[in-house]
Amino acid sequence: MSPAVEPVWTPASPGTDFAGQLAALRSAPRQASAGVNERLAALHGLSEALLSGAGNLREGLPADGLAFLSAFLREDNLRSLIAREVPAPDALSQFVAIGPRKSLRLLPRGLVCHWVAGNVPLLAVFSWAVSAALGNANAIRLSSRQGDVMSPLLRSLAAQSPVGRIISDETLVVTFDRNHTEAQHAMSLAADVRIAWGGRDAVDAIRGLPTRWDCEDVVFGPRMSMAVIDPAVIKPTAVTRLVTDIVIFDQLACSSPQVVFVKGVPDEAGFDAFMGLFQEAFARQSAAFRRHGLDFAETFRISLDRSRAILSGGTVLRDGGTQWTVAIMAAPADGIDCANRFVQVVPYQSLDEIYPFVPENAQTCVVQLPPQDLAAFSEQAAWRGVCRFPNPGEGNHFENPWDGIGLVSRLTRFVVRSEAGR
Repeated sequence: MSPAVEPVWTPASPGTDFAGQLAALRSAPRQASAGVNERLAALHGLSEALLSGAGNLREGLPADGLAFLSAFLREDNLRSLIAREVPAPDALSQFVAIGPRKSLRLLPRGLVCHWVAGNVPLLAVFSWAVSAALGNANAIRLSSRQGDVMSPLLRSLAAQSPVGRIISDETLVVTFDRNHTEAQHAMSLAADVRIAWGGRDAVDAIRGLPTRWDCEDVVFGPRMSMAVIDPAVIKPTAVTRLVTDIVIFDQLACSSPQVVFVKGVPDEAGFDAFMGLFQEAFARQSAAFRRHGLDFAETFRISLDRSRAILSGGTVLRDGGTQWTVAIMAAPADGIDCANRFVQVVPYQSLDEIYPFVPENAQTCVVQLPPQDLAAFSEQAAWRGVCRFPNPGEGNHFENPWDGIGLVSRLTRFVVRSEAGR
């Protein structure tokens, strides 16, 4: 392997270099590999190991994402995720009748190559788990800015069962500089599916790499998220869950709300009561969840944005340092960087006031609204770009579809067979 391509996890039968390893993964026989039921059971075992902490599995993994990951890997969750797209899940194992004289079979696409953003390292695990469950081989390029989240999981998986060993042997994990043209080209040209996570520049660079004509691209690019709340229907426990959605990944995840629209106006009983609960929950959850150490630039940006909010006529609620900030604004301020537990709260009286602030790249809108308002708002906001409307506490739950993309169908090949006439 090229010294510039650093191996993190290599299959049992590696090639002589990076391109050779990719070729070996792609050409390995797939038909005799483990079936979907056995793969789901193996991933469920990994979930159990995460919950129990067996073999020091949790060491080296980001604590704030372990609960999400263990829940995601559970067999019933993955089955539900698959069933949302596949009307006949048995088609993952055999031809299944889908209508008069027609049968359907779903097969793995082959080699799925993942380019993972450095802001939320666990993203690699979510897309890898779905791909592996469906029978694909996987090559994962970790960002040089993130730690190795894959090796502990693959090591545990390999030790649990023969099928776990198969999945780990079908996975190659590497890291290399983003400017390493040879490695980027080798990975792209080997891919049957390319999954790109990251900002605009990163995903554009990946999409610009040479690839085979039949390669499928799945792009999870730069998006923003928000929340819309009616204080009349939200419970205190849900307020805490909403704050958890904001603080858990320091808003580095695209699914973390950056702006919260709250029905009412300041000095109105319902609005003020909500803000009291919201502020208390922010202080409590910021203390409960560890955050990354802020560098000078991040600390300066928080202080600068607090000043910008005040000079724009906003009201700033904050801790004594730079742990959390809530800025109550008349309208979302574009110049404020809503990151590192800095959120804007915008009062509203009518849902129509919100629609102009829903961007085309909106991913998640956490909602707590009366049923009639929820129906009206979700229909209009979906047309404007929102991809999902979870309840408080579910904002960062990786699910299918994600970013409006049905992942299962992009990772499988649909085969149709006509049955003999009668």
